[in-house]
Amino acid sequence: MIDRDDYKQAVSILGETSDDNQVYEALERLTCVLGFDRFAISHHVDLLHPPVGAYGLTNYDSDWLNEIITGRYFLDDPVQISCDGRNTGFLWPNPRMLERLTPRQRYIFEQGAKRNLRGGYTVPMHLPGEYAGSCTFATSRLETVPSEAMPAAFFAVSFAFEAMRRVVRLRAGLELPAPPKLKPREREVLILLGRGKTYGEIADILHLSEHTTHEYAKRIMRAYGNIQRNNLIARALFDGIVTYPELLSMH
Repeated sequence: MIDRDDYKQAVSILGETSDDNQVYEALERLTCVLGFDRFAISHHVDLLHPPVGAYGLTNYDSDWLNEIITGRYFLDDPVQISCDGRNTGFLWPNPRMLERLTPRQRYIFEQGAKRNLRGGYTVPMHLPGEYAGSCTFATSRLETVPSEAMPAAFFAVSFAFEAMRRVVRLRAGLELPAPPKLKPREREVLILLGRGKTYGEIADILHLSEHTTHEYAKRIMRAYGNIQRNNLIARALFDGIVTYPELLSMH
């Protein structure tokens, strides 16, 4: 059972902080609350020669992290490769992943298992104009993770990605972009998206066609630089365009 107060507090910190230490502490708390053992959030870059603006944070043991970097495991990591071309979170290992492993990838999995990293849940990150990345929660026993952990982790990771973006931009001396100005109808659609409604359900609620509803949603995402839907709500909450009570209201 997830401790909802601890979960909400960790997510709240990620939604506000621009401090590395607070991001680390919040992710450590989430890792424990969700039933995992370790976390890693990072851009998918050359870890031996990371480019300017790249970011990474983890509580992996230092010897394992050193082995990942010096052994260049990140180039062949099957979990990282599985992030390509997808925006949804996924459990690993899974049958499809295992049947496609190369000998080197199998070796990487085996080395991780020796350090009690036998499985996990990973959420990819793809934002236009930025490095691709991911956030992983790993465990020695995936079967002990509660069923509600995956959707809870997916939601929390959206805030973790935004915290990561704030840290990176502030390090570079860049101001965060001003939030877009949405029209009243666009904001109504955004709120309903945040409540998990489909385009068809939103169309029925607002007495619109499904095509028109989809067009409103595309305008909102374009206003945020073609952001993906899974990160849209976190950005809108952070910018104050919508509020928790609006998203949690059932009316």
